[in-house]
Order: sequence, then structure tokens, then C-alpha cells
Amino acid sequence: MATTTNHFSGEPYSQRNPVPTIAKFEEAQRQNEEARNGDAAGRDKEAKEDIMKRSQGHQQTPTQKVEEQKKKGPRMVKDPVTGGQVLVKDAKFEDYEGGKLKHVDPHENAHHGPATHPAGQDVDSSVHPSQPAPNPAFPGNILIHRFPPPTDASLQPFLTMMDRLMFGIIGSCLLLWLFTAFGAGWKQFFFRSSLIGTLGFVGTTFASIAQRSVEKEVERVRFSMERARGETFSPPTPESVEWLNAFLKTVWGLINPDMFVPIADTIEDVMQQSLPKFVSAVRLSDIGQGTNPLRIISMRALSDKPGDKEYPREGWIDQANSSGTEANLTGSSNGGEKDKEESGDYVNYEVAFSYHASPGQGSKLRSHNIHLLLEFFLGIHDWLHIPIPIWVQVEGIAGTVRLRIQFIPEPPYVRNLTFTLMGVPAVDVFVVPLTKKLPNVLDLPFVSRFVKMAIAAGTAELVAPKSMTLNIQEMLSAAVIGDTQALGVFIVTIHHARGLSAQDRNGLSDPYIVLAYAKFGKPLYSTRIVLGDLNPVYEETAMILLTRNEVQAEEDFSAMLWDSDKSSADDLIGRVQVPVKKLMERPNVMHEREDPLMGFEDANKMDGKLRWSIGYFEKCPLIKERELPPKDDSPAPAAPARTAPEMEMRPGDKAPNPAAKDLPPPPPDVQRTPPDPEWPSGILGVVIHQINSLERQNLKGTTGSDREGQAGQDTDEPSEQGSNLPSAYCEIIVNDDLVYKTRVKQYSSMPFFEAGTEVFVRNWETAVVRIVVRDSRLREHDPILGIINLPLKQVLAHGSEITRLYAIQEGVGFGRANVSLLFKSVKAKLPRPALGWDTATVEISKPLTLEVDSDKSPWASKATNVVVSTTDSTEKLPKSAAKVDEAGRLSWEFDLLRLPVYSRYASSVFFEFGVGSSVMSIGGKPDAIAVLWLKDLVDDEEVQIKVPVLVGKNLKQLKQNVITDFTKETHGFEIVGYLNVPIRLDSGLDMDHEKNAKSQARRHTFEAYDHIEGEALVAEKNAHAADDGVIDKEERKALKKAESRQLENRQRGIAGYKPYRTMKWVKEGIKSRIMPEKPAKREPTVNTEA
Repeated sequence: MATTTNHFSGEPYSQRNPVPTIAKFEEAQRQNEEARNGDAAGRDKEAKEDIMKRSQGHQQTPTQKVEEQKKKGPRMVKDPVTGGQVLVKDAKFEDYEGGKLKHVDPHENAHHGPATHPAGQDVDSSVHPSQPAPNPAFPGNILIHRFPPPTDASLQPFLTMMDRLMFGIIGSCLLLWLFTAFGAGWKQFFFRSSLIGTLGFVGTTFASIAQRSVEKEVERVRFSMERARGETFSPPTPESVEWLNAFLKTVWGLINPDMFVPIADTIEDVMQQSLPKFVSAVRLSDIGQGTNPLRIISMRALSDKPGDKEYPREGWIDQANSSGTEANLTGSSNGGEKDKEESGDYVNYEVAFSYHASPGQGSKLRSHNIHLLLEFFLGIHDWLHIPIPIWVQVEGIAGTVRLRIQFIPEPPYVRNLTFTLMGVPAVDVFVVPLTKKLPNVLDLPFVSRFVKMAIAAGTAELVAPKSMTLNIQEMLSAAVIGDTQALGVFIVTIHHARGLSAQDRNGLSDPYIVLAYAKFGKPLYSTRIVLGDLNPVYEETAMILLTRNEVQAEEDFSAMLWDSDKSSADDLIGRVQVPVKKLMERPNVMHEREDPLMGFEDANKMDGKLRWSIGYFEKCPLIKERELPPKDDSPAPAAPARTAPEMEMRPGDKAPNPAAKDLPPPPPDVQRTPPDPEWPSGILGVVIHQINSLERQNLKGTTGSDREGQAGQDTDEPSEQGSNLPSAYCEIIVNDDLVYKTRVKQYSSMPFFEAGTEVFVRNWETAVVRIVVRDSRLREHDPILGIINLPLKQVLAHGSEITRLYAIQEGVGFGRANVSLLFKSVKAKLPRPALGWDTATVEISKPLTLEVDSDKSPWASKATNVVVSTTDSTEKLPKSAAKVDEAGRLSWEFDLLRLPVYSRYASSVFFEFGVGSSVMSIGGKPDAIAVLWLKDLVDDEEVQIKVPVLVGKNLKQLKQNVITDFTKETHGFEIVGYLNVPIRLDSGLDMDHEKNAKSQARRHTFEAYDHIEGEALVAEKNAHAADDGVIDKEERKALKKAESRQLENRQRGIAGYKPYRTMKWVKEGIKSRIMPEKPAKREPTVNTEA
């Protein structure tokens, strides 16, 4: 089933808006075909498989996606322009081939359009707005008919009769006067003459007035018929617009080619995602529009709600983007935004367009057409890179697009422009290799088809019901992002599950919970796995962003419980689904609920219930009082000149129009209004536009024997044809968590990304964003070209949005990245412990003091060992570190313990007493445990906490659950005492995390930290090595290690030689295959646009 997706102008590639691929397009076509032909039972049966498939990241290439879409044929979808149903059909060139000129003659053409129908004939249903233009190449035109319509021939006899009637009245009055006026005296003569004259005048006048009235009424009917014909046929009827083609031909050659860079970037990304194995990379190095413009074949107007008598009713205004219910929900607190979206009027058009290359095959003639210059890099297992330049000429394009324009009563008088394609446009290209080593073939079939499929896959992202909206008003303003794509955020707390069904042979389950949108299916958050438990207690909180797409698609918020299996697919325990719109009805407050579990297929009810809390929190509007004055010192605008009435006014007089002086103030400028510290949590949007003058450092400098007098290094600007071009990609790290990675831009000194993401930030005043630019290398680790470090408190000190060029630093490259950041607070006040970072280090200082009843716990009457663990690390305090004081209290003395932890809000630090204290107890159960959940700690504050000491039958199961009243009901345990723990949670990464950075995401995050902070901290520590006057062996070893580390990070010394870096890469690859590392318990989720 097709998903309605509305894209926006400048919307970056992201997890929600991924790079379109042909494989994905074909997969969507296949799913639509199955949804159309399959019954409800079949769809329910496939729901579980579909969710599992999407959760496992099954992807198709762009070419496969387009192939399946072309097999699908015409299909009915929702039109994002008119709001009704529309037939979508992929374009074919033969549909756009015109005939002779006589096809527009209503008397000679039997297959004319409705505008050329002879009078009295019904309009064909094929021109209904639910259908695309009947034949774009055969437009009708109501101007073919006479203007105004000719006078009916039956009218003239009536007018002649009226003329004769007037003459008859005059003649009759004259005869009557001759026979009656004379012979009765002068008095009767004057009386009878006056009476007969008056009757004749009145009769003639009335006849003349009747004649004129009928004639004028017929004229009104004639013009009304012409207007009615236009109003009847114009909305569904295409008409030619040669005047617009003349205008387009004039401005086509004046368009700046840079405007086509985003189009070229999209085509390049689609091709990069769909390359065959023997092609390692592709680069679109040039695009030109030529001087041969596109042609508009026909246009027709469309109504918003065709055939509905109650139009325009409130709620239809934004029909193309959302329903009336959505408008009420999303605008419940932001009335101004709702008014903006629903204000003004809409005009809808359907435009059929085509393009054909001009004749001629010479190089000069070919340059007049739309063309691309591609470079394919042939390779074998990444060992060869042979560039093959190829000239691609666009031979033809044909398609139909629908436009929806919103007009508003304030400058620039246009707010939104929404457009959608009525099918994948038809495209024809031919390619020519530009190398002397290959034959000059006029058309390479494989490359030609590949390019056509790439263009089709890119345009398929805009085929109805999908669309793109250009906010013209924002584009003309200074703001680059303007607003986040997210409407708000769902804050979800998973408390516990009760009475789950057993999925394993031991009568238990290993449950975990996945949060997602039901139709989208992709997991957005996953809780930890609780092993061997039917009543797990999680107490985990997740923040899930809500965009307009979920509201449009009428999504359900889904919580799915799965049973984790080691060697087979996970089993469904149950799920809970709640409509998103229902959750939005009562915003800005948490709602605790308990829902029974449901299943798939025939198993509608499953054992168990889920206890959870969920709330929808809206974005906070900017505060006008916090808006800062403009930075420039330009003089204030002069007061407007007074009108003549105002110049004549005296003191005390009222103004002629006082209401005109009381206009509402303009909304606060997002670039000059910093976020409100009262609402520290919110949505952060980061967009990477492009990187200027990007190049790798010339680490060798000038070489050779004849170096005297030469420049040490090259200072020229980087060239697109140079040999030192990097293949760059960017990573976005928020609070030391890698959250997003862009696609690779092959061999470019000015990579154009226009990609980014939106994430929930718990506290913008303490948040730090790092943008890492890396070079994608073959047979070696990707080095860091540079890093941009952005503390949000400094960056957003003068505005909620900022766009700026930042120099990349602390790497092996140069360049300036154009980056935009936007923060919008939400109306959620989290408790202080919930405002921290998810990555941290647990610091436990001495002493640990145990206060227990020795009668109930005889193990505590003597020294015992303690194992201190987190999800990611473990430390052991031996029995020798323990001592018992006179009061019988057990304590441990030790150096500072530092335990690195990831996913702090789902992790705990637990203490196990007596594990392995004797030979007989090796691998046995501990005598007691104490569990402290890190979600309850405040960052960077040292506190003394009393942690309950627990004993019970199943301590392994108990330490996985948060201790609550529900835990006491379902898990047997007893509190025998308390452990006093001096603890501090050090937010962010530090050098202790290095040994745990096993996955690529964590390793890359740590490398960025090491470049920015780690090396400086190590250098500061080593600077005090000689404070005692002696540098011992360990200190000398630490100094040498730090020096080698710095050279390694900057590819200096032996690391400057590629063979060394390749051998190191091979060594680590062999090691990872022979002795694979055990996967981390919780890997970070890294979104990408690919």
C-alpha cells in the first residue's frame, strides 16, 4: 500500500527521507500490487513477516525498485493536490505525440476534448479531476469557439415582429384619431387628441422597452453561456499555453546552472546506491541545461474538492497535507501556525510537459541540449580504479505534474507550493564514452539503461501520493531551516509487563519491547532484554519524534513485545497499538495506562498486559521578549510620509484610520531569538549543506633532490581534476553518541550533501554536537579530515537557528563546512536526573560500607569479595580489601573505580557479594546483590547513596529488574541491609571507554573525542611527569605512547606510508575474523540517508 509522504523544500536526506533507490522503488511497487490483489487475511498473515523484514533492514537497490514499479501499471492513489483520488500512470512518449492541427477543430475531429465538444453533447468522464489529462498532446481550447456565442437565428423574427407591433400601434392610433377627433368641437378635439396620443405613445414605448429588454437579456445570456462554458470546461480541460513557452524559452538560458546541483546530487546518489559490483564508484562531475528548454504541452485548472457543494468548509483548506482532525491536533497550542497553514486560498493546476533534444550530433550542437558528464570508476575487489568519463545527453522527457499554490494576504502573497507527479516521467538518453581507449559508440545500452533507471528512481519519490512542498515564504526569508520537520515528541515510559506467555522450552521468555509506528514498521527504540522472566520490570523512558507524515498516514503507535532467541528468529509475545491522533488529543501531560496484548493473524488476544505511560508534547513557540535586536548598525527606516488628512490634523484629533496603526507585531525571528532556558528539552535539527575547498593535506610536502628555493607545500586551490581529492562523508555526534552518517561523495573538493537529522536533546545548555568529516579510503581505516565542535549553549546564544561556515580542525584535511543548526523546545520538564548524557563513566570512591543484619546474613560477618559491574565493564574488589570494624560493619578500601557505560538510562551498576569467594563457589550464585540504576543519578554530582542489599532465590533474574512495588509482588526477595556508595556520574566519553569501543560506531565516536579532548587530557597529565624530578619507566612509556598516538591520528611518521596503514587494516581484519569480538550488549542506532 502506498504511503503518503510529503517532502519539503530543502528537506535534507535523513532516516525519514532516505536517498531514493531503484530497489526500494521496485519493492514498493511489489507491495502495492500484493496489497491490491491480496485479501485482508493474507495481509494480516504477512504483517508479522513485513515488520520482521523491515526491522532486519532488508533493502533493495534503486533499479530493482523502479523495475517493479513499471510492472505495476496504472493505479488509484490519493492526490496530495486536490485531496481526492487520482489515477497515476507512468508516462510514455507515444502518449505525448501530437497529430495534425485539425485535431483541435470541433467539426473535423471525432476524438476532441471537452472544450471542443459541439453544443449539446455530454462531457466525457475521462476528463474528471480523478483522471490525468486525457491526452496531453491534444489540448483543447475554448477560444476555438466564437466569442461571444452567435445570436440565435430565432431571435431576429421576434425583433422584426416587435418593430411591426410598434408601427401598428402608431398607425392604429393615427386612424383612430382621424375618425374620432373631428366634429365634436374644439374641447373634445383637444381631449380626444391628447388621449389617443398618450395611448399611442405608451403602447409604442412599452413595445420598444420589451424589444430592448429581450435583446439585452439575450446578450446577457450569450455572455453568460460563454462564462458558464469556461467554468464548466476549464477546470478539467487542458489548454495550450504557448505564451508561457515563449517566456520559458527566454529565461531558460539565463538560469544559473548551480540551481541544478541538487538534482545532479540526487541522480548521483541513486546511481551510487545501485552500482554493479565491478563498478566501485560513480561521480556526476557536470550538468548543463543547454539552451533547448522544456516545453509545456498543456495546462488545466483543478478544484480542491470536485463536486462537493459544501466547499470550502474549514478543514479542507489544508486537504493536500492533512485532514481537518490533524490540523486541530497539531495546532492546539500554536494557533498562529494553524492560521498560517489554513489562511488564504488555493489554486490547483495540472501541467503536461515534454522535452526533446534538438537535431544535430556535433559537439557544439549537443551542448544545446540537457547533458550530464559522468565518471565511472571500474574496480576489481577494490584493487583497481579506472576512471571512464561518459557524456550523457537527455534525448527526451515527458510527464505530468500537479501544482497546488497557497495565496495569502501578506507579502510575498504566496506561502506554499506543493507539487506531485502523475506517474514516473518517461526519459530517454544516449551516452558516448569520452576516452580514446574505448570505441566511440553512439549509445552504450547498459549505461543508457542504468542512467534512465536512476532518473526514474529519483523522480519516483515525487509520484502521487507522495509530494514535495516548497515554502516560498520561508525561502524568501533569511532562515535556512525555519522549523523542524517534527511536530512534537512522544515521551514513553515502559514500566513493566505482567503475565507474559512462555516462548521457550524452560517455561520462560527473554522479553524485550520495541517501540515503532505500526505502518512504518522500523524499530525506533528497543528496551534491554530481560532473560528468563515473565514479569519484566523495565522503567525505561524513550523519546520518539512525531512528524506530519505519521499524522497524515493515520499511524498507530506500536509497542511490540518479542522473545529474544540466540539462533532463530525472535518470537512475538504480543503488541499494543494506539492511534497517534488519539494520543495527541490531550497533549503536554503523561498518561499511565495498562493494555492487554494483541497478536497477529487469528491470535487476536495474547497472554499478558503492558503497563506504560505515554504523552505527546508540543513544541514551544518562540518568545517575542527574548528576540535580540539586529546586529547591523543600519539606520532605522524613515517614518512613512503623512497623508493629506493627517497633515491637517490638530493635537487631539483622531486619526482617519486608527486601526491601521495597530497591526499585530511580526513573529519573533528564529535567528535572533535564543531558546528559553525554562524549557531545556527539545528537538535539535542539524543539516550539513556542503563543504567548500575540501582537500587532504599533502603530508609529504615537496620531494626530490632539487628542493632549494621551492615552496614547501602546495598552496593552490584544490581542483576537481586533482589527484588528492577525498571521498568525503560526515558523521553527526550528539553528546558522544553517533546518531547520523551521510552518504559518501566520491572524489570531490566541494561535496554537496544537503543531509541531516533531527534528534531529541534532553538539555540544550549542556549538549555538544560534533560533525566529523572522514575520507572513505580503500584497504585502510577512514581517517578524520576534520572535526567541527559545537557546544549548543555557545552556538545558540543569539538565536534558535544558525547557519555558518565552520573550518574543520584536528584532522588530516582542510575545508569549510556550511552547517545549519535549529533547536525547538518542547513543553516537557524532565526531572534533573533525566537531563544528562546517555554515555558516561561511573566513579565509585572509597569506602564502600555495608550495613546488614548479620543474623539474617552470616556471610557479612567476615571479609568477602565484591564484584562491581555495569552493562559494559566489570571491576572486582578482593577479599583483602575488606575489613570488619568493631560495630560489625563490613567496608572496602580501594582506589577510585571508573566503570565506563553506554546507554546509561537503561543500565545499572550492581554489586555482587561473595562471588567466587571459595573454590567450591566458582561460577556459583552470589550471596547477595545491590543494584543501583543510573537513571536516578544527576550528571557530574558526587552523592552518597544507600542501596538496598537483596537476597532471594533467583538473584540473576532480580538484578535485571528495577525494584518497584510490582517487583515485590512478582519476584521473591528480601532486603537485608543497605550499602553506602559514594558515587559520581561523569558525563561523556573518557579514555576508559577506549577498550570498549569495539563496533565501528563506537570506535569512530571515540576517535572524534580523542582528537578533540582525549589528546589534550593525556598531554596535560604527562606534563606533570617530571614534577618529582624523575621520569620513571612507566612515565616514559606513557610519554612515548602519547607521542605515537598523536602521530598515528595525524598520519605522521610511519603512519604516513600507505603500505603501513594497509597492513594494519589487514591485520585487524584477520584478527576480527579469527578471534571475533563478542558483540556489545547495546549497540547505538545510527541513522543514515542511504
